[in-house]
Amino acid sequence: MENNITNKLTRYRFEAAVQDANELTKEFLTQEYIDVLESNKPYQSKCDYIAFSLLSIEEKMSLLDEEVKNLKEYKQRLKEAQEVALCVGAKVFSSYGITKIEGASVSSITVTNATESSKLELRVENEEAFIEQGFYKKVLDEKKIIKAYTKGDYKDFILANAKVEPVIYIKPSRLRVNKRRSVNTTTSNNISDVA
Repeated sequence: MENNITNKLTRYRFEAAVQDANELTKEFLTQEYIDVLESNKPYQSKCDYIAFSLLSIEEKMSLLDEEVKNLKEYKQRLKEAQEVALCVGAKVFSSYGITKIEGASVSSITVTNATESSKLELRVENEEAFIEQGFYKKVLDEKKIIKAYTKGDYKDFILANAKVEPVIYIKPSRLRVNKRRSVNTTTSNNISDVA
């Protein structure tokens, strides 16, 4: 099966500009926006071209997420296959009385002896008894402290033991692509219609 990411062979100029955007390419990207907006294409085509290019980033991330998931599953299947192949091979070699076989390209294949190991596992039946004896970790609940501070509870105690400072996070303005629900918005087919 062909890789989904490589199904689309054409990558349009603006699409490439938004997909490759970073702090160093802001001016270039700004000029690309200007070029699209100042082109003599109809406004709806300009909108579609910009929107589909922006949506292509989301689409590629989604495809990559799916590929990563598939690769992780495949890696797990390969680990299982390796374990089965090694164990079955050892069993077959042993049935022929082979403990070691030498090769030309590979030094040798050796049958290892079965080993046994043990590991302690704990199944707690009375958690409170362990907590009373000190078998626990204390972790500061910062969210609870902030909540108490904003409510006015323990305000003096909190201020005596911590610095509470307002931090302003500025989320810059950004474009949002509003997808139509009834129309196919797959970018790979639609960019070519408006480019």
